Amino acid sequence: MELISDTPVSLEFKKIFINKLTGELKITTLKNSKRMFFRNGKLIHSESDFFDEKLGVILNLTGKVSDSQYDNISGLMHSGDDQVGTVLVQNDIISKDDLKSAILYRVNRIAISSFSIVSGDVEFIDGSSPGNQITGVKIPIEEIICNGGRRIESVDYISKNYYFNSPEILSGNEKRYKFLSDDERELAEIIKDSGELSNPRLISRSGVQAEKYWEGITILFLLGIADFSPDKKDKPTEEDIISLVKLKSSLENGVSNVFSILGISEGDSTSSIQRSYVSLAQKYDPERFGSDLSPELKKSAQFVLQKLGTAFRDINEQRKKERMPDLEPVTLPEDFPEIMDEIAPVIRKDLSEDFEYDEFFDKLERGKEHYWAKKFDEALILLKETVKSGDPGYENYLYLGLCQIHLPFFSDEAERNLKKSIEISPAKSEPVHALGKLYLKLSRKKSAKKCFERAVELDPGNIEAAQELFRIKYPPKKKKKLFSRGK
Repeated sequence: MELISDTPVSLEFKKIFINKLTGELKITTLKNSKRMFFRNGKLIHSESDFFDEKLGVILNLTGKVSDSQYDNISGLMHSGDDQVGTVLVQNDIISKDDLKSAILYRVNRIAISSFSIVSGDVEFIDGSSPGNQITGVKIPIEEIICNGGRRIESVDYISKNYYFNSPEILSGNEKRYKFLSDDERELAEIIKDSGELSNPRLISRSGVQAEKYWEGITILFLLGIADFSPDKKDKPTEEDIISLVKLKSSLENGVSNVFSILGISEGDSTSSIQRSYVSLAQKYDPERFGSDLSPELKKSAQFVLQKLGTAFRDINEQRKKERMPDLEPVTLPEDFPEIMDEIAPVIRKDLSEDFEYDEFFDKLERGKEHYWAKKFDEALILLKETVKSGDPGYENYLYLGLCQIHLPFFSDEAERNLKKSIEISPAKSEPVHALGKLYLKLSRKKSAKKCFERAVELDPGNIEAAQELFRIKYPPKKKKKLFSRGK
């Protein structure tokens, strides 16, 4: 048994996939647990005591069971999923095909959502079997790795452990490319043509955003398409050493402007400042200037890193103070208690009327946060509640549809919800653009093209829709190499 903080769940899936293992993957958190069973590297059964992964909840989320029917079966929720499914089929509430579809979705969801678990224990029990719980499901683990890997937060694990290494594309894995997105395939080509460049230099020379790069290379690594060679670890160049010495000298002479230390200006955004700090901290990481070089260089790097950290903290504190308003002291009138007694009933009435709206708005905001964090299952639950209560606007249906685009078996519902969003706000570009992305995913290129054209017409500044439209109109005939092989 290992800690997930030391060995992310995604790496366990990679081990099962690469070695085509048979057995049970058990994940235990503080309050819940999951069990997933594999046969020759394929997922055949999953169990979970997470509430939102119970069969009854899944049937309701996928629209197989209505809200009123769900309320009627809520008493069965403490029973096993087999009993819930049997009762629903026997009472003609769902069909056998509905049950099979829900079981398939549930098995898939339990596995994919496990990638987001960041604390607890993980253990693989070789040869373990689910006994009589066989569902007839056989899900290729490549699909799970891609769908789960694109939402994991363990990208930090890969970047932290392999930052200065040089990636390489392994041969003989071409069949796995069909599971990749277009961006991931292009990244594989970039790495293949790069020679022995380290990750930082690849990011710099390819022009790929660092975040997108690490997300993409994580998928390639988990699928066994790419690996990192320890013997190609990035070492400081002569330019890096000269730069380190100069920066140390400047800091020792007392640079007063903290912005100049990080090479930024006062008007830069907080995210730009953070990216600059991370880039410099990685460049002047003392481990790069280790035992192979002079011990003095490592000490210099430690000094520089300390100063960079101090400058970054000072800027953050300065920004926090700027955001805090200057509050003038308030003197309350002598009759303040009497005034409050008079207005308290009015305040209570207003609060009670506003409570439902506040709760509705809070769920929408949390749903949006989960969506941007790629926690689509959690977002789906919250956003479904917002369209059932209150007065849902176009954003409620938009984000619900966007979540459903990223989840299996929800294409029809995603289309309905995005069309509802367009119906509410026909002048908004975002829902039309989102519907185009859904059609593109479904290989309905003509419909997608019309949506992207309309999205650009509504908002000429929608660059992403314009790019999608360009790719449909002018598909690349042959991929160009972004840079030649070399160091």
